Amino acid sequence: SLLKVQDTIPICPCIVSQRAAIAALKAGSAWVQPLVADLKQNRQVVLDAIAQVPGCHVLGQCQGAIYAMVKLPVEDDMRVVEWLAHTHHVAVIPGSACGMPGHVRVAYANLGLEECQEAIKRLCQGLAELKDKEW
Repeated sequence: SLLKVQDTIPICPCIVSQRAAIAALKAGSAWVQPLVADLKQNRQVVLDAIAQVPGCHVLGQCQGAIYAMVKLPVEDDMRVVEWLAHTHHVAVIPGSACGMPGHVRVAYANLGLEECQEAIKRLCQGLAELKDKEW
């Protein structure tokens, strides 16, 4: 019996998911447009700010994602992430957790514009200090 359940889980979405999908299709895309506009605005804030930090750059254009992969001027991304959290009170994901050592993943979704601006300000202050820091 358990094998039957396991077999149907990936091929038969639950009723709640089906009803949510139907409701989303009926609602159309108008409700999501303001959210997409906010994401674009936050993305531009992040891209513009990182571009000003010597020794750091964003990989790609971040189109379709809600995060940016940022190349660090140092290789020990795990140590950088811990240091940024403790010193500058900003949280990022180490690139090594995403298969990209020497990078950090900077998420910009789920923040209002003012929060995003404050967070990226603190992040960029920390990133700017990295080039002079001895690990």
